[in-house]
Amino acid sequence: MNWIDLVFICIMVVFGIIGLTNGFIFSVFRLASFFISALVSIKLYPVVAKILIETPLYDNIKGGIFKRLMLQQQTQAPAVDGEIKKAAADTVIGGLHLPDFLKDSLISNMPDPTKLIDMSAIMDTISGKLAGVVIDIISLIALYIAIRVGLLFLRFILQGIAKLPLFKQVDKLGGFAFGAVEGLLTIYIICTVIMLFSTSPSFNGVFDAIDNSVVARFFYENNIIVDIMFPQDTLV
Repeated sequence: MNWIDLVFICIMVVFGIIGLTNGFIFSVFRLASFFISALVSIKLYPVVAKILIETPLYDNIKGGIFKRLMLQQQTQAPAVDGEIKKAAADTVIGGLHLPDFLKDSLISNMPDPTKLIDMSAIMDTISGKLAGVVIDIISLIALYIAIRVGLLFLRFILQGIAKLPLFKQVDKLGGFAFGAVEGLLTIYIICTVIMLFSTSPSFNGVFDAIDNSVVARFFYENNIIVDIMFPQDTLV
């Protein structure tokens, strides 16, 4: 267990304490609003992503990833035949700080590297795939935030109900349980956001900590949000 494990555990404990403080009714609302926001976001993010892909944002993200991958490739021997091209493409994808199932999906959906002209074309193809993943995640997060903000006005109604004497006795204990669950879901969101920086050298320390952790690695490798967004063998 290392520092990032402690961070994840603290997140769950803090959310549990917040739930205890806020009480059962408000915690139920927070959890319900989380699920509503998450489910609607997961349902609608492809629509937003399709729009963003046609904007300069996609090109900028793809260009940034392409530069990093080319710098990484410069440390390797240049490809001279089809087999080396394929091995190089697999090596680049394998070196990304992504969950294993997402790496496998990228590899399986790559065009045949032996048919691409040179390593620049291979890196461009990989960059396009990764930029698409980043756009999907950005779309999901933006939708989630917008929906959560839209649900905030219901909070004031529920706060009035929670003050009724009938609910005060069970309000606190139930709030702690729901707070802990929300903390768990927040961890999955954090793991999803971290994936956005899988090609950034600045985050190598974070990914090294995840690789050598117990709790954090489990959540990162078994991220239910990413699993829903990118089922195996369906990445395009």
